[in-house]
Amino acid sequence: MILKNISVDCVIFGFNNDKLNVLLWQAVPELLRKFLNTDDDYEQIRVLFDENPALKSDNFWGLIGSHLCAENDLDCFAKKILSTATGLDNIYLKQVKTFGSPDRVPHYRVLTVAYYALINPDYHDLQHSSLAKSLKWFEIDNLPEVIFDVKEIINKALKKLREEVQYYPVGFHLLPEKFTLSQLQTLYEVILNKKLDTRNFRKKIMKMGLLIDTGEKQENVAHRAARLYSFDMNIYNHLIEEGLTFRI
Repeated sequence: MILKNISVDCVIFGFNNDKLNVLLWQAVPELLRKFLNTDDDYEQIRVLFDENPALKSDNFWGLIGSHLCAENDLDCFAKKILSTATGLDNIYLKQVKTFGSPDRVPHYRVLTVAYYALINPDYHDLQHSSLAKSLKWFEIDNLPEVIFDVKEIINKALKKLREEVQYYPVGFHLLPEKFTLSQLQTLYEVILNKKLDTRNFRKKIMKMGLLIDTGEKQENVAHRAARLYSFDMNIYNHLIEEGLTFRI
């Protein structure tokens, strides 16, 4: 059974060309039906799809999401949505909040539980969703026309990311497997929308013991090749369990 008053939406952030991006889609009703358990499930929420601007016009985009199946755990359902829509598994996922303004969705009362996810578009082989007519990255500061309160959800997710990135090294999930300290600092500056003191930033990062020096350097670059580092997940998980202070 579908809980037609509850939906789960995912704000998927990516980092590419020194820009923070968000992944949006245009879904196809006929394909969305395959994601649900039965045709009866679809009929229960058909009015919501019929009134969705993104399903009527190529000018509107939405967040990747769906209405919750009664038998599913929220977190598990969010992971299922991400996996089905992008072909990706085991990516960083965090609940943001529940959006419940009475008039946020026309014609029906819907509560939306929003999550944000972090991936690196270059590092992951992002598959085109079988549920989507279009799947596209947009710069966070240059979003297209979106449905309902999607911009508010994205802004809240970004605020949540900015809060957490100052205390937990979640930003590493947006980087390739091997990266330079400059790439890491640029990522944090883009997320936080402010310049950071290079010396202080590197001192704090190195003090955490979260980086592994790969012994490699950049190749085929015009400037002096920088050292490449990777992220030590074992130390990260250990510090999380004991209580991590990661104030940038």
